[in-house]
Amino acid sequence: MEQRQSDDPNETRTPASANPKSVERPGNNQSASAKQSAEQPANGQPGNEQRRREASQRHTQQRDNRQPNNRSTNQRDEHQQNTRPERESKDAQSSDNGTNQRNERNAPRNERDRNQGQRDRQQTTERETNSPEPANRLQQSPESTARVDRDNAIVREAGSPERLVIGISLGDYNGIGPEVILKALQYNRLQKICTPVIYGSMRVLNRYRNLLNLKDWNLNGAPTIAQISHKMTNVITCWPDQNQDIQPGHVTAEAGQAAFACLQRAVDDLKAGKLDALVTAPINKYNIQSEEFKFPGHTEYLAQEFDVQDNLMFMVSEQLRVGVVTGHVPLGRVRQNVTRDRIAQKLTLMMQSLRQDFGIDKPKIAVLGLNPHAGEEGLLGNEEQEIIKPLIADWRNKGQLVFGPYPADGFFGTRAYTKFDAVLAMYHDQGLIPFKAIAFEEGVNFTAGMAAVRTSPDHGTAYDIAGKNLADETSMLQAIYTAVDVARHRKEFLELEANSLKKQPIDIK
Repeated sequence: MEQRQSDDPNETRTPASANPKSVERPGNNQSASAKQSAEQPANGQPGNEQRRREASQRHTQQRDNRQPNNRSTNQRDEHQQNTRPERESKDAQSSDNGTNQRNERNAPRNERDRNQGQRDRQQTTERETNSPEPANRLQQSPESTARVDRDNAIVREAGSPERLVIGISLGDYNGIGPEVILKALQYNRLQKICTPVIYGSMRVLNRYRNLLNLKDWNLNGAPTIAQISHKMTNVITCWPDQNQDIQPGHVTAEAGQAAFACLQRAVDDLKAGKLDALVTAPINKYNIQSEEFKFPGHTEYLAQEFDVQDNLMFMVSEQLRVGVVTGHVPLGRVRQNVTRDRIAQKLTLMMQSLRQDFGIDKPKIAVLGLNPHAGEEGLLGNEEQEIIKPLIADWRNKGQLVFGPYPADGFFGTRAYTKFDAVLAMYHDQGLIPFKAIAFEEGVNFTAGMAAVRTSPDHGTAYDIAGKNLADETSMLQAIYTAVDVARHRKEFLELEANSLKKQPIDIK
């Protein structure tokens, strides 16, 4: 949970990670003196410190097992020492030849993924071994904090008897959805933190695997969610696909119907409690339209399916969170939807989500104005004077840290968003244009205000690069990470709420 020290809107706040913080491993944030005292058990008997060291060794072994070659740290170090003289005896020419052979065996993107994962894990191990963790985690940068939190979550989950089951709907199979899903899940690299279940088509995914040269790992076909394997990436085929052909980059009615079939099957399992969270790949909002789907997007469809009056389109990343008052609404109808009640409803959903989904005890929120320059005190519009400012004043009087209204251009241009936990924009493009300019690759679309957890990448179908092996899977990976973290954090929050002390009336006789 983040600390709050002042109501000053100009107070600089270190942004929390977009993903909720995971539980620290035992012993990570002890002081040096505490560790020294713990290492001296009374009467020479094994104490808590010995047990902590044994637990730490087990966690380290579990983390090292995430390496693609399945060798532990000690095994790698011993192997490197034994082969160092042999390596040094080779000349530069043979080294170059070896490098070229490896590059020929592996696709450039696949090799980059393996190397990047190894570098991240080595950097994490060096930080844990060579430098003590700061006493105050708020002094760390958001990027390093998020990386350490994610590693802790993976280590903790590897030893957990129960992993979260994450559903992933295929989206429009002629867009980049299948590509970013396969790249995000390749080598089963997310098995340590969750069990992925793709709602799509085994035939379509295998064709993309051949097209993108992603054939060195296997998918598990499962007829139903009850028959999945927790050791593999699972695929549930959601429509008859015997004669299905893919046309990357083309809009077809068949792809739209298939996208809805995948979404509907995944939502059914989500409502039945068989999934812990749902990640949706991009759809085409035109070709998916039918008698059963008459919505402008995923968000509105899910609101109906889960019978909620309203939800919040919440764009999140490690450095910025943005919600919108009016989502998929034509610009000409934005003004009539910017009302006091609607703004208050979105603020309530944002406050609730920041607390239970992101672990922020007392959120600090910035509200943007509707008009240019936030209306210039009524010269460029009076919505700020008549609607937004009185509402913010009421919230402040109730002790909530809500500030504004701010002019959108200057607010993002001066990086004022770094002083807040989240930003509430008045309409879609006012919030999403700066968000995607700042955090496009790692941004995630999270639907707040529902009983179920749903995330998606912050990009669309990208037909222009579909099937060309050019799509970046980072946003899909972040969407899966966010789904896992929010689902876990929400469960912990609900458990704490259920076990919290309740006020009881006292009868005085």
